[in-house]
Amino acid sequence: MFAPLMDAVRADIDRQVGWARGEIRRQIRYAAFIGVIAGMGALAALGALVDGLIALHSWLTPQVGSLAALGMIGAGLLLLMLTLLLVAFSLRRPGVNKRPALQVVRAATLFRTGTNLNAKQAVATGEDSLRLATDTLREGTRSELLGALALIAIVGVIAGRSLRRRE
Repeated sequence: MFAPLMDAVRADIDRQVGWARGEIRRQIRYAAFIGVIAGMGALAALGALVDGLIALHSWLTPQVGSLAALGMIGAGLLLLMLTLLLVAFSLRRPGVNKRPALQVVRAATLFRTGTNLNAKQAVATGEDSLRLATDTLREGTRSELLGALALIAIVGVIAGRSLRRRE
């Protein structure tokens, strides 16, 4: 009786988990890309600093030819650093895609099978459900036990709210 419901819930959970994994992968790729560009910019800044210090040293020495060459290299690295940092900080962070809608919310999805049960089938299905639930609680694994207890808690909360509304 609950198999179609559980299948629908599992399918919805699988879709939601797939969406979350895809979003996490996209955000990680974006962060890695920005990190690589910022790292390249930092390396270019370090190179410009080293080259600027070498240019200063060379300026202090009487050789004028090497100073012009080192100054041009330092200016080129500085320009590269500024360009990379400008690109890294001007890129927009990708927005989160819209979460897929839950299909379990639709009543037709939940109750598309098992709706035309006669009284004997409904009682038999209830007895089978009770037997399966007690077997799971007695002999099930921890995860099955926790799942059954969570389902019992959810049903209890729903039943309690509906009883409170009637009063």
